[in-house]
Amino acid sequence: MGLRRVLVAICFLVLAPAVSVAVEPDWSHVERKLNKAGFPSSFVQSLKGVYEPRDFKSVVELNTLLFLRTKNDHDGQANPDSASQVRAFMDQHRSALNEAQSKHGVSASVIASLLYIESRYGQNPGRYHVPSIYAHLLQSDREDVIQHLSAGGASRFTQAKIGKKELSKIRERAKKKSKWALDEMRAIEKMYNRNASLALNLRGSFAGAFGMPQFIPSSYNKWAKAADGTSSPDLLRPDDAIHSVAYYLRRNGWQSNKNKSRIKALMHYNNSRDYADAILKLADQTDGRSVASEASVPPKRPKTRR
Repeated sequence: MGLRRVLVAICFLVLAPAVSVAVEPDWSHVERKLNKAGFPSSFVQSLKGVYEPRDFKSVVELNTLLFLRTKNDHDGQANPDSASQVRAFMDQHRSALNEAQSKHGVSASVIASLLYIESRYGQNPGRYHVPSIYAHLLQSDREDVIQHLSAGGASRFTQAKIGKKELSKIRERAKKKSKWALDEMRAIEKMYNRNASLALNLRGSFAGAFGMPQFIPSSYNKWAKAADGTSSPDLLRPDDAIHSVAYYLRRNGWQSNKNKSRIKALMHYNNSRDYADAILKLADQTDGRSVASEASVPPKRPKTRR
């Protein structure tokens, strides 16, 4: 084979979409990574005992390929029906909301609107086993997984042609998600050391977020607050969820009299301008006000959750 033909063949292999391959979870890959990173063997073996292989393919696809979709998932969530449900929640939990607003300076209607959009007040917290999600994502840097994502996986998220730029981004995101999952495993280990049963049995979204406010493990460790100030926070308990959201937003820049800071704090929660606008719009509708959150910050394209 001549040099020119060799170079053409190499370029084709590098630039062409990978052929779709069947991918299966591989716990040994997870275990090697955790051991190399210095996780205690008791923790690793406990994870192995609860690991759920199901949903492996869908979890890695959803966490790496959603950027291929341009649909705004938050459109339409602020409407009269949802505002009515937010008011009902506020009436039921008025004491905790007033206390959180007084302590942290975050509007009660914003807290209630965020909890509605995140999980419909815990009615839709997610069915996925959270520790298994991060074990799945630890494997997203496997070459066979990246090949699957670049071919068969990507075709389920867009009808557009997958070019060199998209292939490069898929590979980059797969490796980035694997590193992120290792950090979140450290957060789960910290939860495990405080409450092993809680950490090992968490259920949440495909993105690894759980509870009414949909915190990821590192957010739980940093910002989850128990309403009574003494017990371990339970994010399926409304009062704890309310105080946790208020504390999160305040610590991430919320200032009630500055719209730019409100949007910035909400976008720290979920890096999507549409998400921030939907919450502020729903809060305004709940309070019976016209929408006040307009172009203080240039809009950004929606991005996937934590």
